[in-house]
Amino acid sequence: MKSKEDMQERLGLGLKDMYSSVLDEPLPDDMLALLDQLEENDTRDVKSSRPDENE
Repeated sequence: MKSKEDMQERLGLGLKDMYSSVLDEPLPDDMLALLDQLEENDTRDVKSSRPDENE
C-alpha cells in the first residue's frame, strides 16, 4: 500500500501534467474572434474618452 504522501505527489504531478497540456492547446477561432472584438471596443472607448486635441 502506498503512503499518503506518495499518493499526493502522484496526484500533484498528474494535475501539473494536465494543466500543462491545457496551456498548450490553441484557443478556438470563435474565442479569438471574441477577444479581437473586445480589444477593438477597448481601443474605441479609449479614443472616445480622450479630449479632442484640436480644441
